[in-house]
Amino acid sequence: MKRLLLWCLLLGAVGCATDKQPAPSSSKLSDKKFIELFADAMELHRHYVHAPDSLLVARKKLFKRHGITQVDIEKFLKDRRDHPEKWDALIALIQQRFGETAGREIEAFRKATKKGEK
Repeated sequence: MKRLLLWCLLLGAVGCATDKQPAPSSSKLSDKKFIELFADAMELHRHYVHAPDSLLVARKKLFKRHGITQVDIEKFLKDRRDHPEKWDALIALIQQRFGETAGREIEAFRKATKKGEK
C-alpha cells in the first residue's frame, strides 16, 4: 500500500513537468479517471523500464490522451492531502480494478512455476 501511495506522489512530482498551464476547473481529475491514468502509467513504466527518455515522451502522450495536465494531478493529490479520508474510497477502487488482474498474473506465474518444476 505504501508503494502505491509513493507511486502516486512520484507521478504527481515528475509527470509532465513542462505542462504547467492552469487547467480549467471543469477538467477536475476524478477517482475513476485517476485509476485509468494510473493503470496506463503502470503499463508504460513496465514497457519503458530501461528507457527513461522514451518513458517521459510516452508519459506526455498519455497525459494528453487522457486530457490531464500536471496541474490536474497536483490538484488531485493536494485534495487527497487535505482530505485523507478520500484515499479509502480510491484505494478500494484500485484494489477492485487491480485485484482481478493481479489474481490472473499470480495464477499464470504459479502455472509457469509448476511447468518449470517438472
